[in-house]
Order: sequence, then C-alpha cells, then structure tokens
Amino acid sequence: MKVIELREYKLKPGKTEQWLCWMEEEILPLQRSKGMKIISTYIHKGDDGADYFIWLREFDDEASRQAISAETYDEAWIRDFRPKVFQHIEQDAVRVRLLNPVQL
Repeated sequence: MKVIELREYKLKPGKTEQWLCWMEEEILPLQRSKGMKIISTYIHKGDDGADYFIWLREFDDEASRQAISAETYDEAWIRDFRPKVFQHIEQDAVRVRLLNPVQL
C-alpha cells in the first residue's frame, strides 16, 4: 500500500525565500534522485505569524520509505545538508505524519 508522508517545518523569520530556493535547487532534486516522489509543496501562514513549509511525499510502501530514507539521510546528508537545514527551520518544530487513505 502507498505511504504518504506529510512533513511540516516552521521556518525561521526572514528565511522563507532562501528556503524555497534551496529546496527547489538542491533538496528536491536530491530527494527525487533517491526515488522519492514529491506530491506537492505548500507555504502556510500560522496563527503565530510564522511561515510553515508543508510538503507531501509518496512511497510505494513502508519498506521502500525506510530504504529510501536510509539512503538519503546518510553521512553526507548529516555533514553537508543538515546544518544548513536548521539555519532555515526551527529544529523543535518539525512534524512528520504518515497519512492513511480512507475509502469513502
């Protein structure tokens, strides 16, 4: 069964445009090259006035989600990307939710 992952990041003040450019130019191409399907991306203005980056990723199943994540978030990611990620987003405000389809 397909797995849909909803990710929500609270962006630091003044970092929205930089974040969006970096996502478009580096992060999304990298993740797509590893086999992630990016369904959609959004910006939401929270009640707290902060910008939130929200995106949906799709995987064939949980096993492929785990395998692709392990391949993506490797030592190079930790060394080269992770520090820059947290220059743009609030580390303690990252939310990741798995969505379960409902047949109505």
